Amino acid sequence: MSSSIAGKWYLILGMQMMWHVSLLYAQSAFTGTVKDAQTHLALYPATVQNRTAGVYALTNPDGSFAVVARPGDTIWIAFLGYETDTLVMTQNIAHHPVEIDLKPMTHSLQPVVVHGGLNPYQMDSIQRMQLFGAYLSRARQPLAGTYTPSGFGIVLSPFTYFSHKQRNLRKFRRMFEAYERAEREKYYQNLKLQLLADKYNPQRIMEITGLRGDSLQAFLHTMQPDTSFLLQAPQDAVDMYIRQQYQKFLHQKKSNR
Repeated sequence: MSSSIAGKWYLILGMQMMWHVSLLYAQSAFTGTVKDAQTHLALYPATVQNRTAGVYALTNPDGSFAVVARPGDTIWIAFLGYETDTLVMTQNIAHHPVEIDLKPMTHSLQPVVVHGGLNPYQMDSIQRMQLFGAYLSRARQPLAGTYTPSGFGIVLSPFTYFSHKQRNLRKFRRMFEAYERAEREKYYQNLKLQLLADKYNPQRIMEITGLRGDSLQAFLHTMQPDTSFLLQAPQDAVDMYIRQQYQKFLHQKKSNR
């Protein structure tokens, strides 16, 4: 009886080993390079995510990458400020490196649009966190320890993980934080300009003063209000300012004759 049980146990172990070996061979390295579609320059560090298997990789300075994948897996390729590309792993791709060209984003944030209490910058920022959050969390992991986390691209050794991959992750985190700051500043600067344009614009000045053509242009040039005043003052105060400046403008025109 004991020999029969032992035989069954060895059979199960053998089947498990065969399953693991077959799984290993079923996986392959999805490799290639990520470049700018317009300049054809390498994008570094771009992110390559196997969304099906939950594994991730970053490109090297030359744009090259390698991530574990099997046929049917969905791969996301992304870079800050570029449109995300998606492809499905195939047998053909598994045997040939691919070149992926990402296109720069062309949309601009419109400051007047607000959805669910969030402005366009906040909505885009949330989407970036959803797309790149896995990389940011790994970039914050301490460099101490002896174990290499599984599931992050193709890990060759602890030395490779602690040097090459962590260096790329730290670079990506710095790039992400700088991009976020720039996008935030750009949005709020655009919002400020939009507020200024809404309160003090040629159409409104023309309606209040009747000025047109060269006279209107001269008024806009010589009677420009202080920016801080425009941002803080309500519209009726701005309209009063326009009327007051219009009287000064007329007086200056008479004095120059």
